[in-house]
Formats: sequence, structure tokens, C-alpha cells
Amino acid sequence: MSPRPPVAPLQEFIERLLLIDRALQVPVGDSNKHEFIERLLVTVDTAPVLLSYIDASERYRFCNQAYERWFGGSRERTLGRTMREVLGEAAYEQIRAEVHSALSGKHAQFERVVPYDSGGTRTVLADYLPHVLPDGRVAGFVAMVSDVSEQRRCEATARMAQALRESEERLRLALWASELGIWDYEPIKDNARWDERCRELLGVLPEEPLTRDTFLRYIHPEDQARVEAAMQAAFDPDQGGCLQLEYRVAPRHSKAERWLQVHGKMVFEARRPSRFTGTLRDITQSRLARVRVDRLYAVSSALSQALLPDEVARVVVSQGALALEAASASLVLVSEDGTAFELRAAHGFPTDSLESLQRFPIDTPVMYREAYRSARPVFYESLEHLLRDYPVLRDSPALVGRSFAALPLRVDERVIGAFGFTFAYERAFTPEDMQFMESLGQQCAMALERSRLYAAERKARAEAEQLRDRLAAERSLLTAVMDQLPVGVVIAEPGGRLLRGNAAMENVWGHAFRPSASIPQYSEYQGYHPDGRPYLPEEWPLSRSLLHGETVLREPVTAVHENGERRQIDLSSTLVRDAEGRPVAGVVVSTDVTQHQRMKEALQREAEVREKLLGIVSHDLRNPLQAIFASSQLLLRAEALTPSQQKKAERIQTSVRRMDRLIRDLLDFARARGEGSLPIQRRRASLEDACRPILEELQAAHPGRSLLLETRGDMEGEWDVERLAQLVGNLVTNALKHGAAEAPIQLRVDGEGPQVVLEVANQGRPIPTELLPRVFEPFTRASTGGDALKGVGLGLFIVHEIVAAHGGNISVNSTAEAGTVFRVVLPRRLAAA
Repeated sequence: MSPRPPVAPLQEFIERLLLIDRALQVPVGDSNKHEFIERLLVTVDTAPVLLSYIDASERYRFCNQAYERWFGGSRERTLGRTMREVLGEAAYEQIRAEVHSALSGKHAQFERVVPYDSGGTRTVLADYLPHVLPDGRVAGFVAMVSDVSEQRRCEATARMAQALRESEERLRLALWASELGIWDYEPIKDNARWDERCRELLGVLPEEPLTRDTFLRYIHPEDQARVEAAMQAAFDPDQGGCLQLEYRVAPRHSKAERWLQVHGKMVFEARRPSRFTGTLRDITQSRLARVRVDRLYAVSSALSQALLPDEVARVVVSQGALALEAASASLVLVSEDGTAFELRAAHGFPTDSLESLQRFPIDTPVMYREAYRSARPVFYESLEHLLRDYPVLRDSPALVGRSFAALPLRVDERVIGAFGFTFAYERAFTPEDMQFMESLGQQCAMALERSRLYAAERKARAEAEQLRDRLAAERSLLTAVMDQLPVGVVIAEPGGRLLRGNAAMENVWGHAFRPSASIPQYSEYQGYHPDGRPYLPEEWPLSRSLLHGETVLREPVTAVHENGERRQIDLSSTLVRDAEGRPVAGVVVSTDVTQHQRMKEALQREAEVREKLLGIVSHDLRNPLQAIFASSQLLLRAEALTPSQQKKAERIQTSVRRMDRLIRDLLDFARARGEGSLPIQRRRASLEDACRPILEELQAAHPGRSLLLETRGDMEGEWDVERLAQLVGNLVTNALKHGAAEAPIQLRVDGEGPQVVLEVANQGRPIPTELLPRVFEPFTRASTGGDALKGVGLGLFIVHEIVAAHGGNISVNSTAEAGTVFRVVLPRRLAAA
């Protein structure tokens, strides 16, 4: 028997499956292609034939759910295995020639009895369509295999019935085996004969009489007019006497609708209907499969119009309830922190009945929790069964319906929420129902995930636009700031290309910013080192920052303007890095310091002249002072001086000593400024030798004051004793000037540590807080009161310089409670360089 061509819709499916890779490359806007693919995939699983894709190595890469019904076990066990392994050796040998033909690029069709390892044989009608790539290679083939065993048996039975018409009982048995009901009606007598299968399909009770009215009474009200019209046409001899249609029955003892397919033939005698015979067949499942495909397609179409998560959620519950004929539907998603369910949409519930379910803990005892935890559908066929597991829901206003289902919403291996349904009547959930619900749940989950990604992408795009606007504003601000800076600024890429420079560059360099593509082109900028050498491109501070990561601060450069004017410029540069430490830019700042340099040089010359003059004046003043001091000594030795004359001579000596100290301080100041530090002559000596004589001298000059010396520990060290005596004299003299007259002045020397600590303390009014930071600066007085002739404010400056020359440090602490304490820390010898 020659093989028959495949059914047209399946032939279209195979041809489209071979082109699916091109269909997936269609632009996003081509919604018809996507809708076809979604509907196609549903058709694959609901198709009653084996559909698979076998690659060039004869391994299964795709198969539909029919493989599970044929071979048992999940279809995942078939994927990746060879045809020989799946079908068995005997079955494979029966079809091996056609397999090789398909893999050579030829279309193979055949009908054959094939033995299978699982037991028994099947008469199969097979169609192998090769998958030829654009380059001519055969990647595999699509196999469509139908089990026509039953069809062939029915055909044989029909032939036997045709040949043996007298064996009506055997015909009825064959029709019963094929699940067909037989009926026979005599219009003249209104007498009907229905077999048990017909009664079962129609839902007619055994005791009910069999009449035409009985038949019409069990037809669904919406289909009665259509059925009556078809029967009326069958009774018309001019219409051929044939009856063929599909309709619904609604038995009174059952709540379930059933779809039947009726075929009948009227026999006419003298154009009068005499006998009407035919068959009934239950097509509920096949009809329901088609309806479900259409409903899934409708859901897919509606979801394709929704973009945002809330829109998708509303479409999901409304279209899902319609597809399942549910009384109500609801959708919850897991919160971002994973601790709660959030109600995103609901349909068919009383107003305000879901207020408490807008957000609730994820461990709340409801069906959603079990569907989420198990990642599997949860079904309750009656309200009683539901309340047995969830008694807390008994009085809930959201509890509507008589049977219930909850589906997990899965994306890959992740459960993102649950989908709940309630039905108006109690029902048993068949495997087909569960499969349809799972397909619906997967479709809705993918739509929700797609909408979430779309919302995230739209949010990211909005944030990117805001960032772009902010960057544009910041760039505009940066441009405005750079153009108004009084210094020249240049920004470069890490590779050396100069991106931009501000307006001040022209004032600094004498010409406008010159963009350069690389470091070698920096030769367009001319500058000179302090020694007169011209800068090479790689020597510029910006080049060193870009090449070596060096940070340059205020490097002096001489620039020559086009008019020949020489300008002094300080260059500072650095390499800018991002958060990961990658170089992103180089920046150099040019500051014109020509005027500053000229002013600095003028001030330096002025200081040098002033300090030289001060040194000369101080030195020349000592000669007449020495003459005055010598004359005063001669007067004091004369015996004829009256007390008044002697007092005046002593006052002359005191004034000479004071002026000598002032001149000496001025000379030390000039020497410290000119040479950078005071010269000292170190020798081994005791610090006590420097303290005690000067203290005795000052005590003699101030007999009314109390001067105390306290020493402990080792006083030995390598010091300039004369300078240290000057230090002690200045500190004690300062204490005498500013300390309280009735309080003693203490000189404490501690030599018990590795360094010697000297402290001079006095009581009295503290040094003002604002003067403490600069008390050791020249020409600064520790107090604003007193006699202006007592000093010019160089004593503490000289003390600081003496301490610094010895490598020590000095500090002061002055409060009303503790008094004023100058603390000097001196190392015993100069540290090695």
C-alpha cells in the first residue's frame, strides 16, 4: 500500500519547523512570527503523532510529548540518544534505509509494520523531511510518525462488514471497540434503537423511552436549533440524506458538557424517509485540545500587547480565567527581599475582599505557599478538601468557588510567584487539565519575566538619559569653569591626544590652545629649562604623567611669546585614574608666575640690602658703646664722685649693657637670616656651667627678684656653652620682664634621660592665646605692656635659633593657673647625618 501524504496542518508544521531558525531572526516588531511560534510549540505537544528532530548523527535533539505515551518515561530520556537505542535493533533495521535516505537530503515517506522492543508491533505512517543548510549540508531531518494500526484495523473491519453485511452483531462489536455508538431510527414509527454506547454518550437514563424528542432534549440549548436544522436537511431527499455535524450534549445528571460527532445516512423509499442510521463518537478531548490551543493563542496574543509588569499581570488573570473557565483568578509575586507575597492582580473576587492579601508573609498557610515551595501545581477538587488543609480560610471573604488550583510561575529554575484559580463547581482535574494549566503558567511566567526585563530596560534607559543630561550639564559647567579659570588647563587622553584647553592658555603661552594627536606633537609648545635647554616632547610634565604616572608640582618653565617676551610659568600635572585604578586622562595646569617671580626677586634684593645694612649698623654701633662703657668704668673708679654722680655712672653702664644686648640680638638676627642658622662651636661641657653664671649675673642686676636653679642627673654634653648661656639669659630676662614681681622664677634642668630638658617658669599674666603660635617669630613680643625700650622682640627668636642649631626643640605653655613655662629639649650630641 502506498503511503498517503501527511495531513495539511502537520505538513505546514514540519515545513515551518525547518525554517524556525530564520523565524527567530525576524525583527522584534514582527509579532505574527512570534505568535506563530508560540502556537506552534503548543501544537507540538498536543499533536497525536510523534514529532521529532534527528541530527546528522541520528540522535534525537527534539521530541514532543507523544514519545512519552509511545515508549513510556519522560521525553528527556529520549533526547541525546540514537534512534537505534530508542527504537530497538529490530525497529531500526526496518527503517534504516529511509533514515539514510533522509540524511542524504531526500524526502522519505513510507508505511510499514515495525516491531518495537517495548512489545508488539505498530503499523506506522512516517514522513522524513531533510533539513538542508544554505551551504548544501544536511543537518538532520524532521520525523513525523503516525500510528495507523487502529486505522488499518478499522479499514479491515469495514471491508469485512461490507462483505459480510449480514453479521450486524460483529459490526457493532467492531464499532464498540472503536468507541462509536450506533443508532437506528424509523421516522414513520418514531421508533429509535440506540446501543449502550449511544445511551452513555447522550447521557440518557436506562429507563427513558427512545424517541426523537428524547434525543433533542439532551442537546445543549445553544446547539439545538443547529442540530434540528441539520436533521431537517437530512430528511429532505433533495439534500442527499446525509447528516454530519458536531454538537454538545448536557446530560441532566452531570454538570460536564460533552462534544459528540454524529454521522448519519437516510434511506428513502419513494422519496419518503424510511430508515435513518448512523454513529456517534465522543470528540470532547480532541475538541477541548483545539479549544485550548485557541485559548492559549488568545492569551499569547493578549500578552503580546502588554509591556509593563502590572499590565501583564492584569492580562494574565483575566485571560487565564477565561482560558480555564474559572470563576476567579489571582496572581502573586515574591517580593524583592524574598520574605513576602505581593498581590499584583485579581479577577472575579468581591470588592475589598483582598485587602489583607495585598502583601502577606511568604509562610502564610495558603495554596500559594505550597505551589511556591514545591514548584509544582496544587489542586483541590472540593471546598471540603481545601478547608481540611487550610481551616483558617473558612470565613475568608476571598474564598469563592468549589474547587481550586494554584500554579507556580517558573522562569528557568526560579519560582517568581504563583497563579491561583477557583472554579464554580467541584471537578476532577485530569492529566490534560494539569498539562494545560502548566502550559498556561509557563507562558504567563515568561511574559511576566519579559515585562520585568522590559521595565528594567526602560528604567535603565531613563537613568541613562538622566545621566547623559547630567553629564552634559556637568560638561557645560566644566567648560564654563575652565574658560573662566585664571590659569591654563589642558586635558589629554591616556594615549597623549590633547582633548581641550581653556581660554587662559593664550594669555599664559602667548598663543591659543593647539590640539595634538600624540606626545611627539607636543613640540608645538616651546619652553625652556632653568638652564636654558629646550623641552623635548617627552620631557614635559604632562608627558611624564601620562607615560610614567608621575605627579609634577610647580615645575618652573620659561616660555617665549611670539612677540619675544619671556614669561615664567609653573607647570603642575597628574594622571587621573578611575575607581579601578585605570588611567582615564592627564591634566596639566599652567600658571603664569612672571610677576610673582619678579616681585620675589625684588623682595629678596630688598631683604639682602636691609640685612646687610642692619649688620653694618649693628657692628658700627658697638665701637662708641665700648668707649662709653670704658669711660663709665673710669668714672666709677674715681674717688671724688658724689653719690649722685656714682648713681648716674652706674645707670650709664646699665644702659650700655642693654644696648649691647640689643646690638648682639640684631647681629644674631642678621646672621641667622643671612646664613640660614646661627653658627655654634661645640665642646664637651656641663649645662650647669652655662646656667649658673648667667643666673648669678641676673640676680645681681635684680636683687629684689627671686631666681631659683634646680638641677638633677647628668648635665654633660657637647654644646656651645656661650650660646646656651645666651639662651638662658634671654629666657630668664623674658621671665623677669613679664612675670609677677612677687613670685620666684624657676630654672629647672633635668639630665636623667638621653636628652637634657631645660625649663624656665614664671607666674603672672599668661601670654595671649593669639600670640602663642608666633611667639618665636622675630619682632614679636610676648606682651603688649611694659617699657618699649626693654627690647625689640628678638630675644625669643634668638632662643629658637640657638635650640635649632643644637638639633633640639622648644615649646611654650602659658595659662593663668600654671603660669608660663618655656621647655627646651637638647640632645647631648649632634646626631649623625
